[in-house]
Amino acid sequence: MEITIKCIVHPTEDVERVKMAIETYLGKISLKAVEHGQFIELTSSNENREILSIVRQSIHEKRILGAVRTRLLKNYNDLDFTTNIHIDKQAAYVGKLRVIDNDVENPPLGSIEIYIVFETTSLFEEFLDWFSPRTKGGRVIT
Repeated sequence: MEITIKCIVHPTEDVERVKMAIETYLGKISLKAVEHGQFIELTSSNENREILSIVRQSIHEKRILGAVRTRLLKNYNDLDFTTNIHIDKQAAYVGKLRVIDNDVENPPLGSIEIYIVFETTSLFEEFLDWFSPRTKGGRVIT
């Protein structure tokens, strides 16, 4: 599994504050800054799913497992075994988790984008059961 984090920093934003927003849910990670004209893109790559532990814990605490599972499934591409999830950058900066429906929402300052590549569909399904397991009546189904 390969996990890539991407986040655009707009000219009106402070890079350090955007890093803080990312670290709220991904911990201290190494971020590479690449300039794209007026914008800076912060990126990080990792192969260990544990980098997503804080996000996972927050999803479980907020009891939004079903919504997150639906988003990951909807974004899953079975041709290249990829999926993604977007987190509201401004909400993350103030310690709030807000998962974005990237098909219909486009926050003004963008989002923290998490892209995940798997080797097979079964590895995606295993990840899905770890990250956002099925629920029924608000309880995880084992």
